[in-house]
Amino acid sequence: SSTMAAASEGADNLEGESRFGGAAAGVVCGLAVTASLLALQRRRSSPSKTAARYTTQVILPALQWIKTGLKASDLQATELKAKNLAGVDVLVGKDGSGKLFCVGNLCPHIGTPMSEGADVIGDVIVCPLHGSSFKVTTGELIDWCPSPPIIGPLTGLPIEKKNLAVFDVRSSFFGGDIEVLVDTNAKKAWEADYWKGILDAQGKDDGTYY
Repeated sequence: SSTMAAASEGADNLEGESRFGGAAAGVVCGLAVTASLLALQRRRSSPSKTAARYTTQVILPALQWIKTGLKASDLQATELKAKNLAGVDVLVGKDGSGKLFCVGNLCPHIGTPMSEGADVIGDVIVCPLHGSSFKVTTGELIDWCPSPPIIGPLTGLPIEKKNLAVFDVRSSFFGGDIEVLVDTNAKKAWEADYWKGILDAQGKDDGTYY
């Protein structure tokens, strides 16, 4: 009888442990499900980071005369000054005859800053890196990557030949303040095109595309 009592007590203990283990497992599963539901709800209720930060809308130009902080008297013939106006990198200078001009500061070849040693010869500006030259009045390309020999022309082969950007520039009658006509939306337009390419590849949260 003592053996049967011990067996019965052991069975009761096993049954109790089984019930406790099952209850604990149920609690853990319940907590996991609750956490998953809360996380899903937070994702659904919070705005999309992509939608909140970026835009792919068409940005129209907004031209505006902006002061450069320079006066006409600050520049000598063939002298150059780089400025960033409303997010646009420009290069203000005077040609060989002392006439004021403004061009894009980045060479269309690989984006070399023209302000880092470009030469102004007459009405032509020459890139300091590979010698590409452009008319400062029209931006017309004259020569594409001629130097150094062999290497320069090779670097120019894979890049489409482009003219240099040119900006309208003026100096005020009183005071001689130099102003440049720039598109104040140029940076936004560039970013919209950039993100449109990224987002088209990514797609929206709902499975559609931008």
